[in-house]
Amino acid sequence: MSHWIYELSGSPEAGGHQRIAGEAEPGKVVVFERADRPVIVDGFVRESVDDLMMVARFRWVASGAPSAVMPELLRAAAVSS
Repeated sequence: MSHWIYELSGSPEAGGHQRIAGEAEPGKVVVFERADRPVIVDGFVRESVDDLMMVARFRWVASGAPSAVMPELLRAAAVSS
């Protein structure tokens, strides 16, 4: 079984890094809770997908409380469509 690799870039806290994800094709946005601060999330919007290599590239949009980050992500996803 293959898993997707998410390449995440632009986060001021984490810089660029990768995460191993599930088998399903990634959505337009992803949100990750910070391990050291569980009330803070980092939100990313998808920029590209390489189906052959199973790599999805995401750019950072916002960090903060989920209620503040989600509207920013939805706006960014709408613009990138």
